[in-house]
Amino acid sequence: MASVLRLLTLLSFAGLAHAADPNNPPSAMGNGARPLGSTWADAAKMPDLFSGMWLTFAGFVEGDAKLNVPYTAQAHKYVAAYQPKRDIPYAEEGCRSPGLPIAMRMGGGIKFTYAPGLISIYMQSLGHTRFVRMNQTQGKTSPKFYGNSVGHWEGATLVVESENFRPEITFQYGVGKPLPALETVGTANLGPPPGSAHSGSAPPGGGALGGPPPSLTSLSAAIWGPHGADMRMVERMRLVDPQTLQVNLEVYDDTVWTQPYVTTRNYRRVQPGSSAVGQVTGEPEEWVCTLSITTFDPNTNTYVDKDPEEMVKMLDSRGK
Repeated sequence: MASVLRLLTLLSFAGLAHAADPNNPPSAMGNGARPLGSTWADAAKMPDLFSGMWLTFAGFVEGDAKLNVPYTAQAHKYVAAYQPKRDIPYAEEGCRSPGLPIAMRMGGGIKFTYAPGLISIYMQSLGHTRFVRMNQTQGKTSPKFYGNSVGHWEGATLVVESENFRPEITFQYGVGKPLPALETVGTANLGPPPGSAHSGSAPPGGGALGGPPPSLTSLSAAIWGPHGADMRMVERMRLVDPQTLQVNLEVYDDTVWTQPYVTTRNYRRVQPGSSAVGQVTGEPEEWVCTLSITTFDPNTNTYVDKDPEEMVKMLDSRGK
């Protein structure tokens, strides 16, 4: 019996390479009245998010001031007092995750996997996996860096709603005025990863990356701050062509904005053996934490042994 189940599982995943055309959406239902994403057999019916890995060719910081939306009165006061050198998120403890949405945009590739009722997304730049429970109610959980995520299919679009975020996530309000471009973690431009088409070396296999070249944005160009307890995110993920995954993100937080913050970015599929980009081969790899940003001194561009409170004191003493 066990061997039969293994065979059925393999046959289900074999269909992933022939999943639905993005322009010909599958039914939102899997078997009978059960929604898509409920059984092993549904693996062959879903759009193929699962082959290879996905890379974004833009920095993780939003750099387009046109995306800014109106602030609440509370956020206006915070932004007016914002000091980029002091308030950009240097003081991360160890290799702590920045949380969503930045974790999905770190440039090291993301990998989707499926099991009945669950889609998992491995984020290689952090070595972390986020879990999307399919076809379930949101419920209430303890706050997490990646929130509590539930998903469902709307035609060929995977819709993921996330709530219950920890207060420590690195949260961007919008785009402000950057500090002068110096070669430090805080002020250096955060462009595309090495080996990408936008850095002057097109990946093997060609194919459209989708969207314009990334803006070169530094951490200091962004305005970072606390989010509200009820902040939530809605992601809509769909294939615009077999090699391009588009993710539309809406962030709702009525303590920061008077309307949702909306942004869209594209990811390119990287396939093992055919379209490696730099060191990303399309196969997920182990990630090991080797450096703490807590120890970064932005004035000397070196790493020193300072805890977050001492880092802020040092910046204050230098009038930054």
